[in-house]
Amino acid sequence: MPRLIILTKGSRIRQVTVSGRLTTIGRSDGNSLVIEGDRVSRQHAVIDWDGDNYAVIDAGSRNGTFVNMQKVSRQTLRNGDTITIGDCEIRFLFDTRPLSDVDALRLVTIPGRLVDLDALKPPPAKRHAFA
Repeated sequence: MPRLIILTKGSRIRQVTVSGRLTTIGRSDGNSLVIEGDRVSRQHAVIDWDGDNYAVIDAGSRNGTFVNMQKVSRQTLRNGDTITIGDCEIRFLFDTRPLSDVDALRLVTIPGRLVDLDALKPPPAKRHAFA
């Protein structure tokens, strides 16, 4: 079952399972996924399942919908794609394994893959003993 990992400015990470044919996204309470923000339209975008693929469709929003930093009107989604709506970053996952909140944050923070952030830290400086 596909999922969305949502990271909003100043908020915690949320994971939402995509179910049904249409998942509506916007500021209005009637949406499947409600996102607060000045740059988010009441009905901003829709994620549509056509039986073969998922696609994000901009619903005529004022500020646009972006997939992997490219403005789109309609875009077929692939596993790991980043959808940007206003200040919100949404990662589309078509994967069955659950993620911990830490792994979800890492996936949102580093586009395209999970990376062990701790392994990226430089090794501690060696201390030299002086006699």
